[in-house]
Amino acid sequence: MKNYSITREKAAITLGVSTRTIDRYVKSGKLSYKKIANKVLLARDEIEALQEEFSSLRTEVTSELIHEATPSNQPTTTNPVAVRADLDQAIDEKIEKFFLIFKEKDKMIEEKNKIIFMLQQRIGELETKIQSMIALPDYNKEKQAMILEKQKLEEKVTVLKDAIKTEKMKSFILVVLALIFIGIAVFLLFRYNIIS
Repeated sequence: MKNYSITREKAAITLGVSTRTIDRYVKSGKLSYKKIANKVLLARDEIEALQEEFSSLRTEVTSELIHEATPSNQPTTTNPVAVRADLDQAIDEKIEKFFLIFKEKDKMIEEKNKIIFMLQQRIGELETKIQSMIALPDYNKEKQAMILEKQKLEEKVTVLKDAIKTEKMKSFILVVLALIFIGIAVFLLFRYNIIS
C-alpha cells in the first residue's frame, strides 16, 4: 500500500521543479495522489523514484561533452505556440474559478431569498392574528408579543435583503474583474502576435 504523505509543495522542493510541473505529472498519470481534506498528497515512493531519475539525468548531462555556443546574430524568440498554450490555460483556469464563485454566490442568494420568503409568510400570519384579536387584557399581552416578533422578523428580512444587495455588488465587481482579465489576456495575445 502506498504511503501518501508528501504535499505538492514539498514534492516540488524535493524534485527542484515548480508546483505546476507537479500538477502536470499528476494530470498525466505519472504521479498518483490522494485527496484528504482538500489537500493533495502524493506517494512518497513515487517522489523518491522521480528524484533518483532526475539525479541520474543530471549526472548524465554533466558528464557529456559540452560544446561552446557560437554567438549568433539572430534574436531569440519564444515559441508563440507554447506562450499561447500557457495563456489559454491561465485564461481557462481563471474563467473556471469565476464561474465557481458565481455559482456559489447564486446558491447563497437563492437560500437567502427562501429565508426571506418564509419570514414574510410568518409576518403575514402574525399580521392576520393581530388584526383578528379582541382588545381584552389577556389578548393584549399576546398581541404585544406578536407585534414584537413581527418587528424582529421584519428586521431579519431587512438584514437579509441588505446581504443580498452586497452579494450582488460583489458579483458585479467579479464580473468586471473577469472582463478586465480577459481584456488583458487578449491584449497580450495580440501584442505578442500570437493571434493572427
